[in-house]
Amino acid sequence: MSARHRIAALAAAVGLGAVLAIAGTGAASAHDALESTDPASGATVSSLSAVTLTFSGDPLGADGATVVQVIGPDKRYYETACPDLNGPAVASPVALGPAGDYEVLWRVVSSDGHPISGSYAFTYAPTGSATAAAGSATPLCGPAAASPPTDVANDPNMQTDSSTLWIGLGIGAVVLIGVGVGAWALARGRKG
Repeated sequence: MSARHRIAALAAAVGLGAVLAIAGTGAASAHDALESTDPASGATVSSLSAVTLTFSGDPLGADGATVVQVIGPDKRYYETACPDLNGPAVASPVALGPAGDYEVLWRVVSSDGHPISGSYAFTYAPTGSATAAAGSATPLCGPAAASPPTDVANDPNMQTDSSTLWIGLGIGAVVLIGVGVGAWALARGRKG
């Protein structure tokens, strides 16, 4: 085997090892994402019986981990039952109170096992003589005011993903070194 062939084989092995290392770390850090909401963020509704969130994957149904809270302009909670998971959709029944801006706070466990959370707002403008629900001073499910979106720098789950990335890159480096040493030994063995 000529020196040119040995170098080409070594370069191919190093490239393959790099691709495998990068591909493995990318899959480990993929969280589900919120794809759509009903009502939509910023929408104005005249009636509403449920808030529905649809994710890119199926959230895990760990006990108490799924929270959807609907907070009215009077700072009272208007969800009437705990959320229901149905595949990628999470729905929570509601009975809205006074007209105004409502905030939806949510938290789920992503299909990769990491908690994700967020919030959005919509406006309620009832027509005619709609009866306003009384709401509740405390939420039916989860702690008061579910966690708003987390800052990536302060999110321990994102730090874990960062650690996973470095571990994956370390494993990739070890694989690359091993492949290089193996290619060198193979080339040296054929030469002798």
